[in-house]
Order: sequence, then C-alpha cells, then structure tokens
Amino acid sequence: MVHVLVDWQVLVRRAAGDRPAEQCSHGARRTRWSVDHLTCHDQFYDVSAQKYFYWTSSRTRQIQLVERELLAAARVVTGCPRSTPRDPLLAEAGIPSAWSTRKTLAARTLCRALALPEDDPLRRVADADPPTRLRSTTGWRQLGRSALIEAGAEGVTVEPRLEVPLLPWTTCRPIAFNLDVGPGGRRASSNETRREAARQHLAALPAQATCIWSDGSADAGVRRGGGGAVIFTASGETLEVEVAAGGLCSSTRAELFALRAALERVRDEPSPAPLVACSDSRAALSLLSAGAAAQTTTIGAAIWRTLLDIAERRQVTLQWVPAHCGLAENERADALAKQAATLPQGAVPSDARSLTRAVHRTATRQWRENWPDSFFKTIFGSTLPLPIPGEDREAAISVHQLRAGHWGRSLEYLHRIGRHPSVACLQCPDKRCPAALCAVCREEADVPEHVLLRCPALAGARLRRTGSIYVDPSRLRDADLVAALEAGYLRHREPLGYGPP
Repeated sequence: MVHVLVDWQVLVRRAAGDRPAEQCSHGARRTRWSVDHLTCHDQFYDVSAQKYFYWTSSRTRQIQLVERELLAAARVVTGCPRSTPRDPLLAEAGIPSAWSTRKTLAARTLCRALALPEDDPLRRVADADPPTRLRSTTGWRQLGRSALIEAGAEGVTVEPRLEVPLLPWTTCRPIAFNLDVGPGGRRASSNETRREAARQHLAALPAQATCIWSDGSADAGVRRGGGGAVIFTASGETLEVEVAAGGLCSSTRAELFALRAALERVRDEPSPAPLVACSDSRAALSLLSAGAAAQTTTIGAAIWRTLLDIAERRQVTLQWVPAHCGLAENERADALAKQAATLPQGAVPSDARSLTRAVHRTATRQWRENWPDSFFKTIFGSTLPLPIPGEDREAAISVHQLRAGHWGRSLEYLHRIGRHPSVACLQCPDKRCPAALCAVCREEADVPEHVLLRCPALAGARLRRTGSIYVDPSRLRDADLVAALEAGYLRHREPLGYGPP
C-alpha cells in the first residue's frame, strides 16, 4: 500500500508557473514556498486571495495544469503507464479530480472567512460580491457559494470561529475522563458481554450522583443532526433534553450538542452530588479529554466552560459506554436524539468543517457519477476502489493496471507502442492484428477484459475462485481475485516463450 501526501499549495503554485526550488544535500530538488504576507487592507486581502486561488477560476488551462500534476502523482501510486485514462487512474490512486477539489478548496476558504468577526477585513472581502471583469473567470467567492448551494447548504449560517481559547491552567479541576469499560466492552464482544462490562464499570462510579445519558443522531452521519439526553438527578427527578444540531452536521458534532445541552441544564443545580455524564461517542469524549486549551471549536470550548463551572462545587466524570448493547438509558437517549433530529434546523449554525465536508462529498459524487464508460466503470460503477493491502508492490501495480483497463504486460498494448513487433507488422493500434492477439487462446486481443473475464484458459481458475466461469465484473473489485487470475494467465503464457510470470 503506497501513501502519497498531496500538497495543494505546491501543486497550485507549480501550475501557476511560480516554481522556486533549492538543491538538497542528497542531490534531489525540493520545492519550498513562502506564505504570502496579507496586509490589513481590503484590496490586498482580495489580491492575495485571488493569487492563492489562482486555479479556482473557471479558466480551463489553470485547472488542466493542476490536473497534470495530480496525474503524475497518481502514476507514482499505481504504477500505471502515461496512456492510462484519466479518471480510472485517479480513482485507483484515491486522488479526486482537480475539477472537484477546487470546489472544496473554494468552499473551505469562503466558510473560514465567513466565520471571522464582521469587522475583519477578510470577512468583508468574503461578504462582498464585486462584478467579474472577465466572463470566463469565476473567483473563489462565487465558486464557493455555488458549491455550497450544490451541497444543500444555501442560506446556512457559518458558526463563528473560536477567537479566545481557554487558558491551559484552567483545567486543574476534579474532571475525569474514562474512555473504556474494560476488555468486555470491545466491539467484537457480544451485546450481553458489553452490557455487563458497562454495568460493572458504572457500579464503581460515585453513588448518589446526578447521571446524564446523552446521544447524538445525524442522517447518514452527515446531515439533520439532533441531540438527546436523559438526566437522573440525585434528588430522584428525571429530565429529558432535545436539541437540534444543524442541517449539515456530523454524528460527533451531534453528540457534543447533546452533551452541552445536558450540562447546561444541570449547571445551576444546587446539589453538591457528583455528576456522571455517559456517552457512547468515544470520538467526542476523546476530543474533550485533550483539555480546555486544546479545543479549537466553539462548541468544544463551550462544553469545557460549563464543565469548569460545574466542577467548582462538585466532582465531574465523563464516561464512555458501549453503543446499542441493550443499556436502557442509552437507548432512551438515542430515541430522544432521533426525535430531536426532526426539529427545525434553520437557526442552528454549521461549522466550517462540516460545510467543507458536505461540499467535498457532493463534488466527489458528481465526479464519480460523470465517469465515462470504460472497463473500470463496469467494475466499480460510481464507487471508489479500496486500497490494495499487502507489501507486494509489483502485484499491486498489476492489479491497478488491469482494473484501469491498461495492462503493461498486454501484448496488444506492447504492439501498439512498438515494443512487440512481428514480421508482418512492426506496430499498429488494430486489436485484430495477429501480433496483438492473446498468446494463450489466440481468440482476441489480450486486453484486461479478455484476460480477466473471457480467456478460456482461465475458465477453471474462475470456476474455482468464484463458482462460475462467467464472472460478474463487480467481483473484480477483489484485488486478490485479480492478482490470482493474472498469475494464472502468466503461468499459461510462460511456456510460449514470454518469460516467467
């Protein structure tokens, strides 16, 4: 498995023609960029933003230059030749197209600018809507707004950025985080085992305490969020809390909304009894357990401020519990969260991260749905391939090439580029040329479709691996199946003088 980190700033500036470089000690050349100095004047903010988002315009040439850099990175990841079609190559590498990524970058910048205070110069630039001087050019503001509309975020208010983080020395209070309930709480355990482990762990917590059971809900984990909580006070009273979490909202953010609403409900409770807050979101509790000063979101800082107020007079414990294992209190909070997700969401702001992710999902889905017809699309439809596991780089390259429809060991491909000439024909693109035919069966050209789906020499291998000699193309999503069929084909071809597999 190969991991490549794409530095968008480098790609954008390289595409813009700004390519300063310096010599490294090991002889390779690396690119180093300085950050543009943005002054406090509106005009300079606007000019700097336009320079940084040079490629977010609708001018085709700039986007094509960035796409060229992405294709080069994709060829490094997959080992595919330069003639591999663009979309299968990028999809096999797990790199989205520049045409879709530019929408994400423009929307992210617009949301971050709209999260600033109203008197901030960059906020005024983002709010402005100046007329365009060129019909063929669309700035980052216009592109970001259109991308948000496509993602269903039209009219959504952006949550203000956290301006003043909490000080690091304000966390020395009796606040404890427990993110485990022992070995029995693992996901692989049965529901009974997880439930019993949670009950035993909760029994060891302070008795006669006010207990909060909170949960969050979001449709498909990305939209129409809601938070619910049930509170059992030390005096024997039972309270219920429901809160909307926003039209575009992650499950973790919905969990934080539920916890904040429940803590605010008990903040003014005069009882000095300990407070225990139970949640089935380890991600939300892990984020909060980093400390007050580590919070980078408005809601995280608000929760910590409430925790510090409560901890002035009582002990506070935040406890993780397994989800959906039969804990009655957790199931009750889950039902409240789902009910809260139906509340009106218009007045609830969404954070810049949730909005950016919504744009990314929409832009990537549009890119996948517009893939041209190809052997790759026959296999995957509009889904992205999973990373190929294992350490065998050569086998992974073959799988990438075969599924992308451009196999480097194909005689048809080698003859087309002049690497497999015959006496009668040195080079041609005709798939019916004798030099391009499958060396094993001689029925048709040895293109990936033939090798994996139709070659009669591999009928037995397909039968053993899939239970049928006629393999559905979607079965080729399995990298192990593709690698096994390729190895079998090369073994059949080796005795004919084409070398070992």
